[in-house]
Amino acid sequence: MKQYKVSAIEVDEEASTVELEEEIDAQLAARLKPGKRVLVDSDQYAFIYILEDEEAFYAIRFEKNVWPALNEAHTLKTSYYVKLNEHTRLALVDMEEELVFLLENIRGNGNYGEAFEQAVNDAF
Repeated sequence: MKQYKVSAIEVDEEASTVELEEEIDAQLAARLKPGKRVLVDSDQYAFIYILEDEEAFYAIRFEKNVWPALNEAHTLKTSYYVKLNEHTRLALVDMEEELVFLLENIRGNGNYGEAFEQAVNDAF
């Protein structure tokens, strides 16, 4: 699964724009659809939004360094858009709902590891 790291999140009152460390090719960007799910990488301290096309899945990695901005967006209950390249943005459908579910599930749940749970509690 190809992975793209989030470099920054521009938070506005209604919508947050997720910026990536590298742009996604225009042909691929045109095929991508929101996967409507968020996974957790508790070893590398990341929330992962899944994008997909007809052939594969792609990971948008929200690592610990962007959690303060992610928490700000979460607190404002904004919608989320990822900037795939200069001309293409894609809605991260169900991002907030998935994040709420995960945050509730992580609290008090040792299955994610104590260090990860503590890091999430500190950030959110």
